[in-house]
Amino acid sequence: MTAEDLLHAVSQLEAASGLDPWTALMRVLVSKLEDEPLPQSLLPVLIEAQRHWAGEASDLTAAREVVWRFIKAMGPSGTELESPEGRAARALLCVLHAEGDAEARSMTAEWFAAMTSGE
Repeated sequence: MTAEDLLHAVSQLEAASGLDPWTALMRVLVSKLEDEPLPQSLLPVLIEAQRHWAGEASDLTAAREVVWRFIKAMGPSGTELESPEGRAARALLCVLHAEGDAEARSMTAEWFAAMTSGE
């Protein structure tokens, strides 16, 4: 799915549910992450993100730290991008930020699409 596809889905969700643009983006991305090859050790982080964006506030900073530890354990910076699990971990980071403006939404959608496209 391209960034444009993601942002289109966000617009539809926003209009249908009355969500703010950032929350709508996060809900779309979280739903897409369910199909990604996340390592078992990161599944609790995905569950926490799902709950957070469904309305149960949680500590996204601590969740980001878990993902960063996983990425850093994979090797030198950038090596995680060579594996589906590493790219999925990077995509998971996209849904672990509490807010963002229009530019952040666009950049997040682009990065997420790049990480989940397998390229």
